[in-house]
Parts: sequence; C-alpha cells; structure tokens
Amino acid sequence: MLSEVDLATLIALANGIIPADDTDDGAAAVNAGPRLAERPQSAPYLQGLETARSIAREAYGREVCELSSEEMERVLDLVREKAPAFFGQLRMDVSALYLSDPEVWRRIGFPGPSTRSGGYPDFDRPQTEKMIRLKESE
Repeated sequence: MLSEVDLATLIALANGIIPADDTDDGAAAVNAGPRLAERPQSAPYLQGLETARSIAREAYGREVCELSSEEMERVLDLVREKAPAFFGQLRMDVSALYLSDPEVWRRIGFPGPSTRSGGYPDFDRPQTEKMIRLKESE
C-alpha cells in the first residue's frame, strides 16, 4: 500500500504523462493514478516515486503534486533520464488505462474492439478516407 505522499506523487506523475487539455482531463479522466495505486507496487516503482520526489525537491523545492505543468514536464524529462525503467513502465501503465476507456475511444474515433464486429476487414488498407470521414462528422 502506498503512503499518502506516494499516492499524491503517483497521481501527479500520471496526470503529467497524459495532461488535461481542451478535449478532456487526460489521465485524471480515467483515475489513472488512484487505479495504479490499487495494484501491488514493486520496489522499482517505489524507488521511481522517490526519485521523482527527490528531483522535484532539488529542482523546485516542492513536492511533485505542487508543481506547475511546465515544472512537471521538466521533472518527467529528468525522471526519464534518471529512472528510465520506472518512467517507461509508468508511461505504459498510464497510457494503457487511458486508452482502454470507452469514453476515450469515442473522443479519438476508435470504433472499439474488433471482436465485437468480427474483425476489421479493411485492416490491410490505408485508413485515410475513414479518418477524414470521422473528422468531418465531428
């Protein structure tokens, strides 16, 4: 189980990986941080959270959860350099949670799992026309 500081750090990092924009709330829209916190945490993950906190304190004198979006971007760049395995795993975990959400699928124009429709019969053809139609329908 994560401490309160670890949880706040994880949530802030997840929200930094996929930040909010005009379209949606990013990773926060799918509760990526809290959902990741429910999983058993490995030592490298815990060490990565500590590395991120250490970088934030050294660079800005504050905790990760107190950083601006620009500061978060810089901290994530440094985490990627100093703890590449943690950063890669975190980015993969956050992206998987975000991209597995049906609401996100609708926003990005993904029709859903191919198992529902018997596969994608046009998988081997360029999707340019389909993407143009999707964008025009918005």
